[in-house]
Amino acid sequence: MRRFYDPQPFALDTPTELGADASHHIARVLRMAVGDEISLFNGDGGEWSARISAISKKSVTAIPYAHSHDDRSAPWPVTVALPMIKGERMDYAIQKATELGATAFQLLLTERTDVRLDGERLEKKCRHWQQVAISACEQCGLNRVPTILPPLPLTTFVQHTDADLKLIAHPGEQPLAPAQLRAASSLALLTGPEGGLTEGELTAAQDAGFIAFALGNRVLRAETAPVALLAALWTMADLSLSQDPSTTQ
Repeated sequence: MRRFYDPQPFALDTPTELGADASHHIARVLRMAVGDEISLFNGDGGEWSARISAISKKSVTAIPYAHSHDDRSAPWPVTVALPMIKGERMDYAIQKATELGATAFQLLLTERTDVRLDGERLEKKCRHWQQVAISACEQCGLNRVPTILPPLPLTTFVQHTDADLKLIAHPGEQPLAPAQLRAASSLALLTGPEGGLTEGELTAAQDAGFIAFALGNRVLRAETAPVALLAALWTMADLSLSQDPSTTQ
């Protein structure tokens, strides 16, 4: 089934007029027809199997007929702290990190951040990036949409995040041990901008409890780093859980 996000409540056997975005995508982009089956999710967890019952010029109506409680979220909630990147590379980072289970994206301003937005331009970009995350969820099967949080200075973010395990990716550091993930119930992952973090920013993060680690001996691009690091973290998390004697397989 085609999957669509619509942030409204659904109920079994109750005709529901879908929102403008979902309706436009179904009727005008995909040109679906009455009787076609679709999958709907509203971000609260789970998803609904539904059937299109009506299509008009401005809206689509669907009737949910089954609900699944499947939650395909990552093992732990993880906030990706991501400096703004130029052009479509930011879209790539948000899209792929969403597919890999990011719970939220905290946009950052760092000393070497080249992208500086404010006012309407910033609001427009945040709406665009939120839609990138929604589309990624529709494609990959996630039922909870990550939030795009407005930019904060890096020093403000590191001082106020309260994740159980706070990580900062930095070349030249030691790898992260899988056992370090075992006790965590939430994660914050901080990656650098295109020019890298300054020594002062790295020190500020470490003073705030962030653990610096590296993934191999290569320097990753700003848009590649959060994606590769999330994939590595979930692999380590699976390994950590499999080695935990208290975990029942």
